[in-house]
Amino acid sequence: MFNLKSAERFVLIVLLASLLIGLSIIAYNKLHNSAGVYIGHFDPGYENGASRRKIDINMASLEELESLKGIGKAMAGRIIEYRGSHGFFSSAEDIKNVKGVGQVLFDKIKDQITVGE
Repeated sequence: MFNLKSAERFVLIVLLASLLIGLSIIAYNKLHNSAGVYIGHFDPGYENGASRRKIDINMASLEELESLKGIGKAMAGRIIEYRGSHGFFSSAEDIKNVKGVGQVLFDKIKDQITVGE
């Protein structure tokens, strides 16, 4: 079909094999959603597994809220529900008005949250 020389066939096979390996790695990472090593990606916003970027509790998604220390799915849902019925938080400390968020939990997350900064 193609009149390729031996060296050209070899290069084509190597390129196709590299493509298949790369696609396999991407598929594996997507399926396993692991916190493994990501080649070619460095995010300076992360240090020791914790984000230095503060989460805006007025705009955060359920997943972003769950990433906060001590906040699970139910608590994140209550925060979003409170925000929907009472409006935006005026200050980070206002999160203590949400049922289940007391001073102890607030002290754990206060350095990780913000309100529109």
